[in-house]
Amino acid sequence: MTSTSLTLRCTGRRADTHDVASWQFAPLTGSLPSVLAGQCITLHTTIDGQPQCRAYTLSSSPQDGFWQVTIKDVGLVSHHLHQSLQVGDEIRVDGPFGDFNLSALPCERPLLLSAGSGITPMWAMLRDELAKGPDADIRFIHSARSPEDVIFAAELAALAEAHPGVRSALVLEQAPAAHPWVGRLTPDMLRELAPDLLTRHVYLCGPAPYMTAVSAMLAELGLPAEQLHQESFGLPAAVPAAAGSDHFWLTLKKSGKKVKILPGQTLLAALEGAGETMMAACRAGVCGACRCTTTGEIERQSVMTLSAQDLESGVALACSCTAKGDISLDY
Repeated sequence: MTSTSLTLRCTGRRADTHDVASWQFAPLTGSLPSVLAGQCITLHTTIDGQPQCRAYTLSSSPQDGFWQVTIKDVGLVSHHLHQSLQVGDEIRVDGPFGDFNLSALPCERPLLLSAGSGITPMWAMLRDELAKGPDADIRFIHSARSPEDVIFAAELAALAEAHPGVRSALVLEQAPAAHPWVGRLTPDMLRELAPDLLTRHVYLCGPAPYMTAVSAMLAELGLPAEQLHQESFGLPAAVPAAAGSDHFWLTLKKSGKKVKILPGQTLLAALEGAGETMMAACRAGVCGACRCTTTGEIERQSVMTLSAQDLESGVALACSCTAKGDISLDY
């Protein structure tokens, strides 16, 4: 599926929780491009005169006549959208993109695991699966801080009541005394909520610490690695600079400026640490916004959106590429 750039109009906005809101978008003319449930789009905006962009997973399903993003008010771009994006506004959008979806990774009996804003692709995939097969056998376990922090809580409960094949559970760190799943997700909870776990494919999305912990749990429980599919967004952890530590030099072709880059540090992290501004949306090697051309030895953690010709020409995604020696870069 080819990603496109288009201008959309905001046709709706609603508050989902105290710090999460959803926006709906429609095309100015014609129809929206085809999309797979679980894919992302990039929203472009301007903050203090500087262009900014951020990738967000669509929380709408392909059956909807609009695209919807559901955004927590955290981070520069997300906060700006919460403060400024209103019904009637127009916004430039790139997409859709991403391979985290049940169409690309089909299975008959999925287990959806999410935390926080990671519920957005799961909500899209759940609705899409039920539109295709109302009797689908789906387990959905979502983790949140409190009942007030659960996005789509009422809608999820209604879907589970209407579809006997859907069994959902909320794991809450702070919950009423009668709530059965309190604290953080544990292996014992997984065994009880999904006793047939090892026969299912698991789709996982949420904050990095949650995903790391749950991935380890699933491995401990014996889930084969090929049955786990993950999606995450966020800047990779910065590599701390130690006195006297080895480093390489990253030279910017246009200005000639030299930037220190540590082994294991991404090109994007090194640039931003040196005060350089680079377009970056998903920060997870998915959207392609941080494409750059490199000369020198590099290691790519993601090659999504890159063609064979791109790879041969030294094109890389700065958010998911590290240096293995001195390199030069153009963007």
